[in-house]
Amino acid sequence: MGLGPWRPIRDLENAIARGDLKMSAALAKDAEREYGRPIQLDLALRLVSLAAAERRTYDAWACRWLARWLSESRAPTIDATAELAGCLAELPAEPQLLEAILAMISR
Repeated sequence: MGLGPWRPIRDLENAIARGDLKMSAALAKDAEREYGRPIQLDLALRLVSLAAAERRTYDAWACRWLARWLSESRAPTIDATAELAGCLAELPAEPQLLEAILAMISR
């Protein structure tokens, strides 16, 4: 019996669950190459939440994610954008906000 099929998204989810930012970022790039599109926003947000521990680079991660959300949302509003930005700003100090942000983007 050989190796099973490669599932980059499953590997990415596992790396995120382990809290491995470096491996998660590499697997996200692999998944993008494999599927020809970026990973889903919710999965990208989970990656951003890992980056929250890296305070010197977190702002760049969070701003890229917010810009992507703005470009992919059907009808973003300034209120929703401000609320998301505020939650992202507080995410490093309050990791429990991840679930609130996930709920906001799934509306």
